[in-house]
Amino acid sequence: MKKNDKAMAALLAVFPNYEAFATFAGERSNLRSVESFIDYAAKNDIIEGHQKKGLETFLRTHAKSAHECSPPQGLNFEVLLEKKKELLNLNISVRAMTNRINALIEAHRIELPKVSNSMLTRLKKEPADTVYKQNVLRSLAFWLGHERSGSGPAWNFVGLAKLCNTSKLQEHYREGVRIGFALYGRGDVIDHEIMDWLRKTLKQNIEKAGHFLYYRWGRVRSHDITTLYVDFPKEDEAGEPAAYRACIRSAVSIAHQIAIRWALSKYFTKNRFLSIGIVAGDFATLDNYLLPILNTRLPGDPVIRVAGFVRQCLLTNDIRTILCRRPYETALFDGEALNIWWIEAFWSTLYFDFIPELLNDPILKNDPPALDALTRLLYFPEKSSARAAKSEPNAVTTFFRYPHNALLGIEIAKTLYYRRLFREALEVLRIALSIDPIDLTARSLRMVLFRNLAIDAPTYDISRGMLQQAEQEALFIEENCPVHTEDYFCEYAVVHLVKAMQALKFARLGRGSCDGTHDVEWTKRVVFADLDKAAALFGKGITVSPSCIRSFYLYNSVKVLSAVLENDEDLFSDPAKSLNGNPDDIIKPSMDLQWQIGFSRDDFAPERWYEFLIHNMIQKSQIHDDSIDLDAYRPTTYFCHAVSLWDFVPVRTVFTAKRALQMLRDARTIAEAMDKEDICIYSFTRTHGEMMPAKEFIKHMDRSIQMIQEKSVSDLYDRGDKEIINIKERRTTLLMTLNFGF
Repeated sequence: MKKNDKAMAALLAVFPNYEAFATFAGERSNLRSVESFIDYAAKNDIIEGHQKKGLETFLRTHAKSAHECSPPQGLNFEVLLEKKKELLNLNISVRAMTNRINALIEAHRIELPKVSNSMLTRLKKEPADTVYKQNVLRSLAFWLGHERSGSGPAWNFVGLAKLCNTSKLQEHYREGVRIGFALYGRGDVIDHEIMDWLRKTLKQNIEKAGHFLYYRWGRVRSHDITTLYVDFPKEDEAGEPAAYRACIRSAVSIAHQIAIRWALSKYFTKNRFLSIGIVAGDFATLDNYLLPILNTRLPGDPVIRVAGFVRQCLLTNDIRTILCRRPYETALFDGEALNIWWIEAFWSTLYFDFIPELLNDPILKNDPPALDALTRLLYFPEKSSARAAKSEPNAVTTFFRYPHNALLGIEIAKTLYYRRLFREALEVLRIALSIDPIDLTARSLRMVLFRNLAIDAPTYDISRGMLQQAEQEALFIEENCPVHTEDYFCEYAVVHLVKAMQALKFARLGRGSCDGTHDVEWTKRVVFADLDKAAALFGKGITVSPSCIRSFYLYNSVKVLSAVLENDEDLFSDPAKSLNGNPDDIIKPSMDLQWQIGFSRDDFAPERWYEFLIHNMIQKSQIHDDSIDLDAYRPTTYFCHAVSLWDFVPVRTVFTAKRALQMLRDARTIAEAMDKEDICIYSFTRTHGEMMPAKEFIKHMDRSIQMIQEKSVSDLYDRGDKEIINIKERRTTLLMTLNFGF
């Protein structure tokens, strides 16, 4: 076979169809692996350029049928290995085979795990029910496709997975989440074309997510002519709300996407209404609750409605939505009372993915023609109205027609925000807030936009003025909005954090004076006053949050910053001096806070205590990661987790250093993908939140990785995980402040 033919065969053995790739790419732990396959396809001239879409197109074009992916009847994984000579034309030992597999994936830099004899032995008896086991099978499939493609098309990942004991995967899960979509005509017809659009759009979203796309799960089904539904299983055997985290998050993310994509579609009119309902529990009884939730006419016609247990799951699993304060009560056919809650808003700017139609809308692009058209539409509507009437509708003109659709307005503003078009985003929010001035998420985003303009301001006085505008938004929220959430308190606190760090930045440039008038003592009072205000607001975030993950990290970072600045006055006037400090001064506030929330335990032995601390840090990070569907925010959470493991622990070990490095590399990989989409990163790499170009964020990740590598031992990956890294330096090098000033 030619080199290119071998490469194609290897790719198709790992991903025999698009669904196999979608499932693989949907796992966040596979981010680097996906990039390695794109690299491999590009280097072997299978796709043009370095684009995920190119690989997806190739796989769709060359997809194998279900019959081709089926291994011979009566065969299992153990028999395959025993009869590898007859079935695979392979006359070598299993150990020799694993050596060849590992050499091949290493030679082609494929980010898949090495295959070991022990893992193959386990797969003879166990289901491929974890990401790691499945990726071991993919390593085997890659080698079989590359070296043994003549043995037949059945020896691909899907076929190999079927040979394993798949009873767990095929299990008919009895519990999970059902999400329903019903279209109602209130004067306009709901026809087959509209339902086909809804079905197709649902399928696109589910395929993109990938996680539940196996067997009968994640399939779009019809309840009646105008009602569709999708089931997501609860894969965890436990019965408490926390076990529903993955399936609830998937359902809510799809509800968010469909609600806005419907508003942007050509089928949307004021006389067609989309109702989305989410229920959870035993699949056998869910329709008893789903159909009344979809059919009930609620005050204000909210689109997304949930049952009481789903509301509990949303709160328990840290899924960032804003729900109505009181439910609507109705009765079921048997007299049972049903409380219907509805989602009023999403914290979309941090946790929910972009809408594809908005990312690809020409008027929301960050280029001169788009900016010119957007400027005319927003600021000179009288000059653009005639031209707009002749042209195709876009997202902004659609919003102008339906300004009461706050979800759409916020999503447009969010897209502009992540392309650093702050003033244009403010103009869109002005319209949204003129309809509903107490919309918490819109008002909070307006505050954040003023904050970002302050960071870009050329002088301290202008920056301070912009931050005062941001603070006025927060004061309006405090006085008028009925609900205050963790994310509101965090974003408001970051306003004060930015005030402090902007004063420090300008003071370091002005040799102690931030405004050219006052001395260093005045600057210190300003900085510490704002740090104290930020800490108090982060404390409020901790109080109102069920998990307090985000607010606690930021509270911790402010305390560490204060400790650094309190112990070295030169930091206010010497721009060449990095924001680092004495290790004991830095670690004390972190350890005090960790004791406060129960991460630090006096009743544990020292080794057990440290293990408990790291376990809690990782667990909280994973819970927060599971609540995020927006990859433009995810990199900064990985960076913050790395900061926790490097800056906020009493000792640094080989394990914490390796995990911090992995988080930084994963953050870099995601940022590279965002850069290709012309999307910026919500970044905390300069100690405070700001919208940062992806290329700049990548440079910060490179500096961070280099610093940890230099401060750790050279043979880090050859050491035991529990080994302590002894860093002999008078001033510890902080990851949190490493990029301040860069």
